[in-house]
Amino acid sequence: MSGDGHVKFSFDLSNLDGIADVVRSAAVELGGLDGVVHAAGMHKTAPLRVVQSSDYHELFDLNVGSAVMVAKAFRHKQVRRANGSLILLSSAVGVVGQPGVSLYAASKGAILALTKSLALELAREGIRVNCVSPGVVQTAMTMSLAEAIGSQNFEEVRAAHPLGLGLPEDVAAAVLYLLSPASKWVTGASLAVDGGYTAQ
Repeated sequence: MSGDGHVKFSFDLSNLDGIADVVRSAAVELGGLDGVVHAAGMHKTAPLRVVQSSDYHELFDLNVGSAVMVAKAFRHKQVRRANGSLILLSSAVGVVGQPGVSLYAASKGAILALTKSLALELAREGIRVNCVSPGVVQTAMTMSLAEAIGSQNFEEVRAAHPLGLGLPEDVAAAVLYLLSPASKWVTGASLAVDGGYTAQ
């Protein structure tokens, strides 16, 4: 991140037991947190025939487990300010199926269910919980996906997005809305930011 007005903490979110400490450290440094965005995650293309139990644990620990522990840390009164907002990142393939990514899709589908349950549980504490479900966005991870599935298959992925592939700024704009007071009556929602991928 360039510019001023932020601090950086380097931490491996697969270390689930250490998440509470780093969230508390950030809250102390910043004087409390108005909102948290859990945007960490990993993608894995793995047809069922090659899936190993280690793939499951790796994906679910990072994509789901770390989201749970971030939420748990954020709910503490010493960490959050009033009217807190928690945003989780799911995926379009957490909503609809896609061959070859069943474990990844399952982990992102879990985020959708987690969002709804946490929204109900944390409403009484003044915390809104929502998620954003992006389609394929043009990032370094997308390039690795293209290499993994081949150019012809990737063109099919591109064609499945009626508005084309997205940009990181498209997702950031949706997250900003859900963090802001403009969405003060929105909780438990999943906002599809996918160029129409899930509309089909």
